[in-house]
Amino acid sequence: MKIDRVSRKDEKNVSVYFDNGERLILSEDTFYSSGLRKGDEISGDRFSFFIEQNILYHIKQRALSFLARRFHSEKELLIKLKTKAYEERLIKIVLNDLREKSFIDDQVFANHFIEEKLKKKRWGKNKIRAALFSKGVSSSIIDDVLQSFNSEEDQNEVALSLAKKKFENLKLRETDSKKLKQKIISFLLSRGFDYEVSSGAVNKIIEQDYD
Repeated sequence: MKIDRVSRKDEKNVSVYFDNGERLILSEDTFYSSGLRKGDEISGDRFSFFIEQNILYHIKQRALSFLARRFHSEKELLIKLKTKAYEERLIKIVLNDLREKSFIDDQVFANHFIEEKLKKKRWGKNKIRAALFSKGVSSSIIDDVLQSFNSEEDQNEVALSLAKKKFENLKLRETDSKKLKQKIISFLLSRGFDYEVSSGAVNKIIEQDYD
């Protein structure tokens, strides 16, 4: 089939009309990179190729729009793009391209995620680890990044600070010291601190209060 005419569909897309009545809508970028011109003969395979290239372009633009809002792990982007009914094979082609060009990097994502959760949300390392794992970040990356961010001293200080606040909220309502201690430990465990850090923080708070 032969290209009969080309016209602009809107600000971002171009319509390519063929002599057999077919019409191909391409993004402006895809059209200009294709080199298509009026009068060009296009085989069925080449027609299908341009359709696929156009879909890849739109997947990439969608992925970049997600990344413009915040950092994403590769798995997060895959899941979000699949909800838009794109073919997984094509999504993975785009993600591979974005990874090669450093638009996505699970190590960078993990660094930003941990920094936010440690400093703003004050999560413990276990909760951070579970969250990153659920986002598809590999265990090796999680271990590496946690090691650089998460010293034992930092965890103890954050746990102690959270325990103090929880203790002040609970001590007037809970007179049983054992139950009070267990409630605070449970709270700290839910925030991702391990049992040793949690119980150590609670013991310090209770000792200070009785002193």
